[in-house]
Amino acid sequence: MKIEKQQTIRSLLLNYIDNNQLLIYHFAENSGINSGTLSRFINGSQPVPINALDKMTLTMGLKDGTFYDLYADELLLDPSTDWRRIRPFLIRCSQLNKLSCIEKVVDFMLEKSYYISSLFDFAESLYEEGNISASLIIYRRVSEEERYQHAERLAICQYRIFKASLGDDQQFNYELALVFEPFVTRLSEIEQLDALKDLANLYVSLQKWKKAKQLSSEMGRIARVLYDLKHKRKGNELNRTEPRKALFGYILYAHVILGTVAEEDENYEEAFFHLDKFEDHSWIVETDEEAEQTKKQFLIWASANRMLYRVMTGETCLIDDYINSLANNDNELLIGLFKVVKAALKYSYNIDHIIDRYQDVIQNQINSQKKVGSYTSQVINDGFVILLADLAEYYKNSNRPSFGILYVLDSLAISAKINNDRYLIRCFCLFEGMRQLATDDDLDRFKAILREVE
Repeated sequence: MKIEKQQTIRSLLLNYIDNNQLLIYHFAENSGINSGTLSRFINGSQPVPINALDKMTLTMGLKDGTFYDLYADELLLDPSTDWRRIRPFLIRCSQLNKLSCIEKVVDFMLEKSYYISSLFDFAESLYEEGNISASLIIYRRVSEEERYQHAERLAICQYRIFKASLGDDQQFNYELALVFEPFVTRLSEIEQLDALKDLANLYVSLQKWKKAKQLSSEMGRIARVLYDLKHKRKGNELNRTEPRKALFGYILYAHVILGTVAEEDENYEEAFFHLDKFEDHSWIVETDEEAEQTKKQFLIWASANRMLYRVMTGETCLIDDYINSLANNDNELLIGLFKVVKAALKYSYNIDHIIDRYQDVIQNQINSQKKVGSYTSQVINDGFVILLADLAEYYKNSNRPSFGILYVLDSLAISAKINNDRYLIRCFCLFEGMRQLATDDDLDRFKAILREVE
């Protein structure tokens, strides 16, 4: 339905009633709207509630939300408009993805500073319900208007914006991290734990190991302080707010990241130290079912990492045992393949049988480029471009460049998609080393990727 600018909801309703030769009473009866409410709206003595507007739209045979732009305009022109009327409208807009209406109303409301708190609380409820797009609009507007620059509310807005805006482009993700990081210390200690974990995970995917180490160390420090306070409290003290996940899990996870950083630096003495730390649960007080499940996950990681570190320090005879230990764990298998190929390159070890066995896993990830288990898409995609480049080098080193070319082009394509400059350069160099053996199809694909990069 095309609506002219000068038209109003009232005039459109009256036109419908006239064209269909209805009485107001009949329309009220057909729509389920109280006849008194409808009459007062038509007479201009009462604005129409949003639930009545939806019934009206349905009765007129129109699409949900047809009148929402007009309704937003009429709300903003009505001096009696208050939060009790605005909130139900914003809820419906979020349900119908009417984001432009949300923007319009929120901008109007923020002309009055006393609405900031109500809008922030509303954005939090939307975020909890998983309505990220609508909440993001409000977080951004509240963040822009927040006058108390050290307010925790501003920091929470920035945290939500950071998390909701992460995507495939790693350069963009890095810029998001740089904007958000100064706000971390303004969050409550509980919120800081998740924020530090999310930032550390992102820096791991960006291979910025110094930052990952710094942030995970701080996460571990805060978690240990909070854990000690929790278990030193007297029984009659009020419970403090706790994070959604077990406090001890943040302590253990800090050691997981620190072990990963040490492994990347080939400092295996330190890597084994951190492995021992997240494998030792003797100090943990909690014994409930959820706590035991969390402990079990860390023990699985510890077992796999212990074997991995032995492989990476030269015990290549354990490669098959290592990969077999992950065979029934789809969430860890791909990460394991990343490491196995790296070890094969380092020690010139033949892993053809492993590549053949998991060729479908690799191909499925090339096609989907999705997150895997608890690993974010950023961590997986960055690790995956490295895996593909390593496979290209593995086949190049074993005098099978035709396979190497296929893998390097896959790595190059994904590197271009996620804006990973470091591996774009590596892939270009690898391809140049095999270009003379590339087929016409290979060259055409290489040129197409180059155009995308440009």
